[in-house]
Amino acid sequence: MMIRDLLSGSKVGDFHGRDNNFNLIRFLAATSVIWTHAFGLLQQTSREPVYHAFGIGAGDLGVDVFFVLSGYLVSKSWDGKTLTEFGWARFLRIYPRLWVSILVTVVVAGLFFTDLSAGRFFLNQSTITYLLHNATILPKFGAQLTLPHALRYRNDDFNVPLWTLPYELQMYVLLALFGISFGLRARLVASVAAFGVLGVLFDKIGLVHLMDVNRGRFLYLFFVGSLIYVLRGRIVLRAWIAGCAVGLVLAVGILTKSQIVRQATLLLVLPYVLLWCALVPAGWIRQWNKLGDYSYGMYIYGCPIQIALISTGVVATAGGDFLLSMLITVPIAALSWHLLEKRVLHVRLPAFLAFEFPKRAPAPTD
Repeated sequence: MMIRDLLSGSKVGDFHGRDNNFNLIRFLAATSVIWTHAFGLLQQTSREPVYHAFGIGAGDLGVDVFFVLSGYLVSKSWDGKTLTEFGWARFLRIYPRLWVSILVTVVVAGLFFTDLSAGRFFLNQSTITYLLHNATILPKFGAQLTLPHALRYRNDDFNVPLWTLPYELQMYVLLALFGISFGLRARLVASVAAFGVLGVLFDKIGLVHLMDVNRGRFLYLFFVGSLIYVLRGRIVLRAWIAGCAVGLVLAVGILTKSQIVRQATLLLVLPYVLLWCALVPAGWIRQWNKLGDYSYGMYIYGCPIQIALISTGVVATAGGDFLLSMLITVPIAALSWHLLEKRVLHVRLPAFLAFEFPKRAPAPTD
């Protein structure tokens, strides 16, 4: 890369179409979740390198990546759609493959892993509630992460990553409410992101409890991603800025042992660096985008596979669990994408839902 390339840059709004690195970044984020769970499920979280440095695991950082990208891409999806079109697009993105995954994992657990007879397992109250909770993931109803008698694992954990999906759904609802009421205005979106930061900060220092820490964190990440989209005509992506941001994280890591300061710095620079990585690097790296988006399949299938490998004694180390889980999970995720997810996303909005609410103000680009 030449000096002039480092000094030049392009605005976020200059990038169009699907020729980008989003699929690769999401794949790496999902991989980081599987990596961190390989340590956590064996109660070896402290040995995970990213956790040791920042007090949050690589998987937590992967979830943060998902929320930033989601804020950006979902805001882009909102722009130009009616409320019903937007809701239908979000429904197709989350629910059909989630339904298939929970049915597949429950059936496999009931037929091959449970310590009950298959009939007793499928009719067990905990199995029924698991299916109901995770088929809806509605606010207050939430996701159920445990499935007793399924894999004979401590605490009955079964699919831990599902806990983030209700939060994701809440972000969609909030964005739609603000969009339909006020339009996605920069000041409004920035205020929501700032409110999330305040929620986390006040909780950390014990001043006042505005919201749970995870909700505050996700509000910040999602709506910063949304803010980048809203201000896409102003934000310029430059390699030297992204490099300085990474350098800042490294410098803070060297100069202070405070994990809170390290975390804050990391979350501060993450959105800009992430969007630069997603939109700017080109050439051979863009070939990955042709494979498709395997990340969601990895996210919702990975943990039960990891727990099954540990609970049956097939693996006993974090490294072994990670490698074997990836070998099993990625092909399943690929099949999920090509046979189901990619096709479902093209299903048109049913005619009986094709009505419009009053138009909201468009999102300004500058």
